[in-house]
Amino acid sequence: MGIIVRYILRELGITLLFGFVALTSVLLIVVLVREAINYHLSILDVLKIVPNAFAETFNISLPVSLLLAVSIFFSRMSGTNETIALKSLGIPPKDFLIPVFAAAVLFSFVGVGVNELAITEGRAGLNYILYRASENTLIETLKSEKKFVTPNNQITIIVKGVDDNRNLIEPRIILKKESITVDARPAQISINIEQEMVTLKLFGIRVSGDGLTYIGKDEVIPIALSEIMPWNKRSGASSMGLDQINTERKATVEQIEQQRRLIAAHRAFAACMGSVDDWTTPQIEKANEEIRRLKKHNTKLSVESPRRWANGFSCFFFVWLGAPLAIWMRTSDFFTSFFACFVPILLLYYPLLTFGLSQAKSGALSPMCVWTANAAVGLIGLWFLRQIHRY
Repeated sequence: MGIIVRYILRELGITLLFGFVALTSVLLIVVLVREAINYHLSILDVLKIVPNAFAETFNISLPVSLLLAVSIFFSRMSGTNETIALKSLGIPPKDFLIPVFAAAVLFSFVGVGVNELAITEGRAGLNYILYRASENTLIETLKSEKKFVTPNNQITIIVKGVDDNRNLIEPRIILKKESITVDARPAQISINIEQEMVTLKLFGIRVSGDGLTYIGKDEVIPIALSEIMPWNKRSGASSMGLDQINTERKATVEQIEQQRRLIAAHRAFAACMGSVDDWTTPQIEKANEEIRRLKKHNTKLSVESPRRWANGFSCFFFVWLGAPLAIWMRTSDFFTSFFACFVPILLLYYPLLTFGLSQAKSGALSPMCVWTANAAVGLIGLWFLRQIHRY
């Protein structure tokens, strides 16, 4: 039995390695090309973000690679009647599937760990590299399009061109929030990564807005880097590590209690003064609004931990379904076997995952409903396991 288990795990490992390398390479190329085009990255910057991009794609490629590996191996094993030969020796499928499932559990823990690393370290590293390339992004965009609009549409920069010294020629800056337009002769852009600020130094300015015009010499306009660069919008529960989430949840609960005590104090004072009209005041309404915001934030925080564990353990459930289904089909055509395994995952797993996540984040259902997709795949896999043991 030990020889059989080692044979199965070795063959699965080889197939998994080739499938993982191929799929990860394709995903990496897609991500790197997208980032390079969107942010005008140099070859050196693209090479720097490879480790960060790999961590981001790992949890996508690993479950699919595992599904591909078990589909290929067990379809070939079943198609060549090896499973029938093992049954004739008194070895049921569960005896050689248990080690495979155990390996899938280990890969699931690896997936959770790599996802945590991607969130805490990978995204931070990716942001830093993109920050470093942000000045080049701005200049190249202005060179090619003569215009740059911030993601929130609050600031628009229009130029006639960019000279060899990277100075902006006759720039026009439109500040939508202040409803003013600033024209200048030349301008310079500089970025301070440590302070996360973009500085526009304008020479010979002309400011117009609301029917007024102001002419001056020089002006410096500071802009937060977060308003310029869209990748800095990654925030909230999805950008926190699991330890940070636990700390944030405790702080959020404490803030909710503080707001409730504030409401109680206001109403107690109103009751003591006999002022029924002050039972609902602007301060109390503001505190209630803050409580609603904090509760919504706490709900999202409570969903994040089970979501990450559920995503990581998709490795196990993909194998749980793929291995017995490939054996049950009894075909050596691994393409047919793989697509037969992938169809229920595509039509059932991902819609249920999306539904469970949206319902959990809205607070309509328990955070544990993010495991619904895994549970559905697990039940289908259990049915196929019963079938291959029955016949």
